[in-house]
Amino acid sequence: MKQSFLFANLIFILYLFTSCSSSKTIAGDATSYVTPIICAEEYSQKYNMQLDFMKHHFSGLLIVRKLPDNEIRILASTYFGLSLFDFSLRENEFHVNSCIEPMKKKKILLLLETDFKNLFLSGKNIRIKKKSSTFEKRVTGRGFGKSVFYLSEFTSGHPKQIKIKHPWLRLSIQLDKLKENPN
Repeated sequence: MKQSFLFANLIFILYLFTSCSSSKTIAGDATSYVTPIICAEEYSQKYNMQLDFMKHHFSGLLIVRKLPDNEIRILASTYFGLSLFDFSLRENEFHVNSCIEPMKKKKILLLLETDFKNLFLSGKNIRIKKKSSTFEKRVTGRGFGKSVFYLSEFTSGHPKQIKIKHPWLRLSIQLDKLKENPN
């Protein structure tokens, strides 16, 4: 009886250690660079954007364009024309050109900065958790700064749908690529 109790405890402890082990990433070590999710081009790329923060829901248009001086310009506006934000990203520098008042909080801007850097620049410390021909999951940060990127509906290697979730903050951003005009 005592031996079976010890054996059951040993099995339970082994199970506990294996279930608490960290998952391995596909990309290797965390210091490797991961390619950008969106490659900014010289023409305007348009995305339907949905931003959910707790009970609040915003939807609109996100426009991305790479300028001749290698600056990436990121503009977001509602469908009715209200400008939500206008950001510039050059190399590793992030500039806020304009932003609506509720989003002008330092922590929110820092969170958006890291998200946009992970979207448009080669990322460091990004872990690819799952990858297939139709789906990819990337994770960066820890705790309240944790971001999870879900990429799906790939066309010629580029995702048509991108979801960014911040689990601890109940913040999610969804981007759906709009078809490009042939003009």
